[in-house]
Amino acid sequence: MISRRLLQAVVLLLSLIPLAFGGLGLAFGVGRLSAPEITAALDSQFRFMAGWYLALAMLCWWIMPRIERETAVFRIVCAAVFLGGVGRLLSIAAHGWPPAHMVAGLTLELAVPLLVWWQASVARNNAAHV
Repeated sequence: MISRRLLQAVVLLLSLIPLAFGGLGLAFGVGRLSAPEITAALDSQFRFMAGWYLALAMLCWWIMPRIERETAVFRIVCAAVFLGGVGRLLSIAAHGWPPAHMVAGLTLELAVPLLVWWQASVARNNAAHV
């Protein structure tokens, strides 16, 4: 079942993004970005969201061995990532374009529905072979 293994590999690779940025965010806070003014509230919120990022990576790892059976959880994870992309779009509308690496993140976040389609295909194939 190469499609299942490939999906698992892609999810593993993509989960390294929230792992890295979540870890950096928790460790260094918003100060690692070029923010003109860092307030306690901004840094607190940034580190809180970094914790969510780490939890997202862990959730991906938890479902990965059973990715063909974890449709509901997989879709919740994908919805969270997609909504993050929507948040970036709202930020662009309000404040303009962010740096290129954040635009790359936006592109991945808005492409997440393709992963939902792929996982559904893998789940159907698994159900047909059981």
